[in-house]
Amino acid sequence: MTMALDLGGACGGEPDTVLIVEDEAIFALDLKQTLQALGYKVIAIASSHAEALELGVNHRPHLVLMDINLGVGGDGISAAEDINRVIDVPVVFLTAYADDEILRRAAHAVPYGYLVKPVQQRELNAVVQMALARFRASQGRMRAERRLRLALERAKLGLVSLPMGTELVEIDGYFPPVADESLSGLRMPLTEFLSHLSLDAQAKVHQLLAVGGDLHLLARWQGIDEGSTRWLEVHASYSEYEGAVVGICRDVTQQVQLQDELRQAAVVFESAADAILILNKEGRITTANGAFTRLTGWQVEEIRGLHPNDFLHARRGSDRELLAQTPLDSSGHAEVVCKRRDGSTFPGWEHVAPVRDEYGRVTQRVMTFTDISALRMAESKVRHLAFHDALTGLGNRHQLRESLALLASDEVACLLFLDLDGFKVINDSLGHDAGDRLLMSVAERIQGMLRLGDVAIRLGGDEFVLLLRSVGAEQVGGVARRVLDSVHEPIDMAPGGSVQISGSLGVAVFPRDGVDADALLRAADIAMYAAKAGGRNRYALYESSMAEAANERLVIEQGLLQAMGNGELSVHWQPQVELGSRRIVGAEALLRWKSPQSGNVPPDRFIPIAEECGLIQPLGRWVMSRALMTWAQWWQAGLVDGRVAVNVSALQLQDEAFVDQLAAELQASGLPAHMLEIEVTETALQRVPHVEEKLRRIRELGICIALDDFGTGYSSLSMLKMLPLKRMKVDRAFVKDVVNNSSDQAIVRAVVAMANAMGMELIAEGVERQEQSEWLREAGVMEAQGWLFARAMPADEFLIWLAAG
Repeated sequence: MTMALDLGGACGGEPDTVLIVEDEAIFALDLKQTLQALGYKVIAIASSHAEALELGVNHRPHLVLMDINLGVGGDGISAAEDINRVIDVPVVFLTAYADDEILRRAAHAVPYGYLVKPVQQRELNAVVQMALARFRASQGRMRAERRLRLALERAKLGLVSLPMGTELVEIDGYFPPVADESLSGLRMPLTEFLSHLSLDAQAKVHQLLAVGGDLHLLARWQGIDEGSTRWLEVHASYSEYEGAVVGICRDVTQQVQLQDELRQAAVVFESAADAILILNKEGRITTANGAFTRLTGWQVEEIRGLHPNDFLHARRGSDRELLAQTPLDSSGHAEVVCKRRDGSTFPGWEHVAPVRDEYGRVTQRVMTFTDISALRMAESKVRHLAFHDALTGLGNRHQLRESLALLASDEVACLLFLDLDGFKVINDSLGHDAGDRLLMSVAERIQGMLRLGDVAIRLGGDEFVLLLRSVGAEQVGGVARRVLDSVHEPIDMAPGGSVQISGSLGVAVFPRDGVDADALLRAADIAMYAAKAGGRNRYALYESSMAEAANERLVIEQGLLQAMGNGELSVHWQPQVELGSRRIVGAEALLRWKSPQSGNVPPDRFIPIAEECGLIQPLGRWVMSRALMTWAQWWQAGLVDGRVAVNVSALQLQDEAFVDQLAAELQASGLPAHMLEIEVTETALQRVPHVEEKLRRIRELGICIALDDFGTGYSSLSMLKMLPLKRMKVDRAFVKDVVNNSSDQAIVRAVVAMANAMGMELIAEGVERQEQSEWLREAGVMEAQGWLFARAMPADEFLIWLAAG
């Protein structure tokens, strides 16, 4: 009895409880008394399957004594199975029979003992005590297994075993390559298990199976689906006790990926072109990358523990005030001035970003910065290009506007607008490279004349502007003259020798003539055209009356554009006669313009403007075509029998296609070439490159060439000797007073002598009085035109005049 009490006591000294399931009441009561005598507590007696299940669930006894045959109450074996499905309790079977079939059925219920009726007290006590002891040991193992399984689940570990002599791997616990939930008793063929591992991992597993020992490896598990690769950390060994290879494994895919990312980050850290500093939360340096050392010259060991402001950011003077402060207290960018180890500085673009822990607290900071010296230099170059002329290095229109905007309202300044005279001739004859060299030479001369605060601008082409500060209208004349004299000095154009040009310069005064760039430029431009009209190589100060002339010029220019398409232009004809006989030897075709708004516009008003704005070329082609077609029709009709003279401008001669166009027009008209005479001025001869060659080609067509306005220019006699000229025209300036002015007489006689010596014919223009005609004929001039004979007339009047004789 003492033994039963010692072995059968429940936790806390309480007796173990027993549920009796027996359909024979007398045997059940006897069994109850026996158990109580042994020190057990019988909580209830059930006589059927259903009653046993109900009482077992409600009272949860420490042990159940179950009769196998409950008669009408059911089957004890089934009742035991049902009870164990609900509660975990040891069952000891009671039976009056112990044949093999009953034992076989009972074994399926996994009982903790088996008693044959009638039951002896000693036997009953031994079976019950052993059943309880077995159950409690089993419960201990089960609790240990539950704790192990819980630990495996919490640690996300899997238990892998391979019993020796089998080819099945058993997997319990957490094994993500197969399932996301905890597994229990999963079996996988060894060959299939190994097929998911890399070859080197397979080799290590085979070595463990062959020779034993321990296995520690990081293995890659390749799933069936693409992209389902996992990484497993495996620790295994052979257990003689278990007779199996047993190990644990852990999914370390995230850790492997993190390690890869860390390795990549380390490579990025060391190979980055930007300098990188790692700072602790106090802003002190813990490490730096190689780019930092290359950029600043500082070694990591020298700066560890320092704050960037202690050595990196440039400071000013003794007060230690920061020129640039890194924004360490917030994430952001800043442009800073950084200092190298050798003391030199450079502009840097800096960024500081915080590193936060899982709670959002800043634990570190990452500072990156790069040298932006090249960027700043590029910006400086871009700004220079934006405000300077690429060819000469002078300022451009943008700089002019910026400089004018800086002028104070009470300040006095002058704007000088310079236009080079004759630049186009040099540019076309010597080439654009020579033209560029000339412009650079002029720019250098202008730049050399400036004072501090003055600005020189190239607007484009051959136009320059000078802004002179603190210079008024009274002082600007001397400066303007020096500028013109400097421009007029010969310019070395080696290997082509030297050239000489002049300039026309207009002056506008700030703020008198304008307070903004547009107004001042317009005023200076108008004054420049006034200077050019006055004879060039001179300057002119802007006056309000000049604006009227400029507006008139604009009206004429715009009017000419419309006149060509509106039928406002016409050709008038002025006869050319032989002085002795008054016989008509030809006529000069002259362009006339009758504007609906302005009436008859004199040629001396619109021809110069047409030359300046480039309209002279289409106008000249129109006059040539109209004159040839008209004269040819009259000649074919027998109305005329002499030459037709047509003026040709320098711009027309400069056109490379002019000679071919002239030949085509002549052929289209049907007029014999010798009946066409073109008149060119001395100025045109000076401005047209390779003029000898072009005139020679014209002469080869059979066309006659006359030199118009002879004596008013600066023709070289040696050049005239080389030109294929047939006729010279004595200008009206020498004819006007030739009867009474000895100087004009001397000039005309000299021209006559020269023409005779060179085999040229002469014709005088502007003959208005009979005494002029007589004096010219006696001097040797054989032909003339002028109002003495007839004015220039429209075609219908000219034909009437011809018919009248």
